[in-house]
Amino acid sequence: MQIRQTRFRQHPIQSLLWPCLLALHFLAGLAGTAYAQEKQLIITTEPSITTKLSTVDGKTIFGSAADKVHEIMRRTQIPYQMKIMSWNRAFELARTQSDTCVFETARTPEREKSFKWIGPLSKGEWGIYGRPEYIGKVNKLSDIRDSNIGGYLGDAVGEYLMQRGYHVINSYDDEITLKNLLIGRLDFWASDVMQAPSMIANIHATDKVALLFTFGGYEYDLACNPGVSDEWVELIRAKLKEIRSDGTEAKILAKYQKN
Repeated sequence: MQIRQTRFRQHPIQSLLWPCLLALHFLAGLAGTAYAQEKQLIITTEPSITTKLSTVDGKTIFGSAADKVHEIMRRTQIPYQMKIMSWNRAFELARTQSDTCVFETARTPEREKSFKWIGPLSKGEWGIYGRPEYIGKVNKLSDIRDSNIGGYLGDAVGEYLMQRGYHVINSYDDEITLKNLLIGRLDFWASDVMQAPSMIANIHATDKVALLFTFGGYEYDLACNPGVSDEWVELIRAKLKEIRSDGTEAKILAKYQKN
């Protein structure tokens, strides 16, 4: 007696369902890959003596502050992209967009709740600059209460003064501010004392603009949008501590001090 083999026959709906499931699985894989590729940290900054854009390729961002951040991010292995732009734009992007950080940002009480802070990358002091004839005559903030003070748009020192009732005229360009100081349109200029000397030298005004007194000053950090994950923030903090303890930070600073 012959045993008849019965062949399993797929229902027509099943034959259509499997290709659809496979297609969905494939698309889900693509979406996951795309998400992984897009998931990166955007780090914004401004041109300064500690952060510069290469004139060779127009892409490389370097300097004592930039090199520290590059080294920290290399060690974290977090995908990132560093972008250089005006300070006001760099700051606003980090304040309003998730997965974005900005450096070097003065950590002030007014800004404390707006960011997750990683630092300090450096520490700075603020100063009031003016014509040399004011040396010894203008020694404290109350001496310039009714004056026109030049500042840089979005900079912490200008914000500090405005919140305390001082008349600050902000600009996107410190060189324009300095030139307005020289021709008498401004009485004084407020700036970070580390950055100011090079800016004064750039317009050949070292004999025409002098530091009158210093005040305030805060630590300068990598300020991250609250949307940046705590895991990333803690990892970046750990790597900042690491480059400090193993001497890498000191080597970076020494490299630029020689230049």
